[in-house]
Amino acid sequence: MLPLYRQKFVFTLKIYCMKLVKTFLSIAVAFVCASCFYSCQSDDNGEEGSKVTSTEDYILTVASHKVEGVWAPVGGNPFLAELLAVKKDGSTEWKPLYSISGFNYEVGYEYRVRINETSYLDYRMGDPAWTELKILEVISKERKESEGLPENFIPEWYKELDKK
Repeated sequence: MLPLYRQKFVFTLKIYCMKLVKTFLSIAVAFVCASCFYSCQSDDNGEEGSKVTSTEDYILTVASHKVEGVWAPVGGNPFLAELLAVKKDGSTEWKPLYSISGFNYEVGYEYRVRINETSYLDYRMGDPAWTELKILEVISKERKESEGLPENFIPEWYKELDKK
């Protein structure tokens, strides 16, 4: 049998070890619970933090050739590019468009296409709002020369910058 002072030491050591294990297990359980709670949080559209603010399907006419113009992406610097000339159904005015996701454009053909326009908002990003255009259907593809196209989509303010 161990002397009394050794028995007290062993008993104290056992209690200390049990408290240490209990503290460690408490921290581990809290960590696992916090991780599970955090990973279960999600947004309505499945993209963390991104919110759909609007969505719309409509028909566009895409001109038979691209037109030089200035494209100014959200949060980016404007640049010269060959842009699609498009107009919504019922409109007579051609407007510039950089691209439509999934659309395979061929010069010389005028298209009527159904697209989906979805706008997003996410304040965690550098540019919190953006819009995506996706092709849903090519309604028609006709070899012809589009009429009434502008010479270019270069605004006066860009021409003034070019002179400086």
